[in-house]
Amino acid sequence: MDEAVVVHRKTFTSALLACALLVGSRGASASACCGSGHGLGQRLGPLERAAVGLSFRFSDRFGSHGHAGAFSLAPAGTLDAEGRAELACLFAPLPRLQLGLVAPVLLNVRSSRDDTFVGGGFGDLSLSARFDIVRLDTTSAWPAIALTAGLGLPTGRSAAMARDPLATDATGLGAAEVRPGVFVEKNWDGEATAVFSASVGFRAPMTGARGERIELGPRARFVAAAGPVFSSGWSLAAGLVHERESAPSIGGAVTPGADRRRTAGLLFAGYDFSERFTALASLEVDLPASSLGKNEPSAVAFSIGLRRSFPRYE
Repeated sequence: MDEAVVVHRKTFTSALLACALLVGSRGASASACCGSGHGLGQRLGPLERAAVGLSFRFSDRFGSHGHAGAFSLAPAGTLDAEGRAELACLFAPLPRLQLGLVAPVLLNVRSSRDDTFVGGGFGDLSLSARFDIVRLDTTSAWPAIALTAGLGLPTGRSAAMARDPLATDATGLGAAEVRPGVFVEKNWDGEATAVFSASVGFRAPMTGARGERIELGPRARFVAAAGPVFSSGWSLAAGLVHERESAPSIGGAVTPGADRRRTAGLLFAGYDFSERFTALASLEVDLPASSLGKNEPSAVAFSIGLRRSFPRYE
C-alpha cells in the first residue's frame, strides 16, 4: 500500500471519530423544553469527495436529574427506549467547503406501570456545512480548525402534536434550529488524534400543546475526545460531552430554575474494512452524578454504523 493511501486511511479514521462523536446528538421529542445539536462534526477525509453512511442508535433511559441537580433512578416498571436509523450524506463542492444532510427515522417505546405505547416516524432533517480555516495535516504542529454550521428543520412531529399520552409518536423538536460552531482537530503522525468542538444552538419560537408561545433558550454543546489510531485499521477514543441550556420563556414568562445541563461519557471504535468502507460503534452514557446534570433525562445509547467514501481523485 502506497504512502498516500496510508495517510488517507489514518486521517479518514480521524474524520470518522469526529462524525461518530458529534453527530449522535440526543433527540428532543419528549419535551418541549429539550434541545439538541444538529449536523455538527461530520467531515470528509483529505482525499475524499463524498461519503454516505447508515447508522442505528439504540438508547434507554435509566434515570434523570431533577431541578436541584440530584440524580434519581427511573421508577420501577417504566420504560423509555428509542431506536433511531439515520442516513447521512456528505459532499465537498470546494476543497475547503463540505455540505451534509442527515435524515432520521425513529421508533419510541414507552411504558408506565399500566400501559405501553409504541410510536415513531420521520424525524427532523439536519443540514450541515463546514469550512476549513486550517486544513488537516498530519505532519503539521498546528491543529486543523474549521467553522461549522447546522440547520435543523422541524420535519418531525413535536411533543405538542403527539396523540398518545406518552408522546411516543413525537419524533422532533417542533422548532427550527441554527447552530454555529467551531471544530478543532489534532493528528499526531496518523498514530493518535484529538478533537474538540463547541457550538450554540438557537431555536425559533414554537407553540405548546395549549397554544402557548415557547421560546427555548440557547443550548451550548461541547465535545472533547482523544485516542489512538492503529495501522491495522482500528481506531479507539474516549471523551466527554457537556450540554447547557438556559431556561425557556413560556407564555412570556421565564421559569426560575428551568435551565438544563447534562454530561456524558463517550467511547468510540472504528475499523477500516477497506479503503472505502468503515464500520463504526460508539457508546454514550449520561453520568449519574448529582452535580453533572439538571432537568435532563439520563440514558445509555449504543450506535453502530457503516460508511462508504468516494475518492476525490480516481
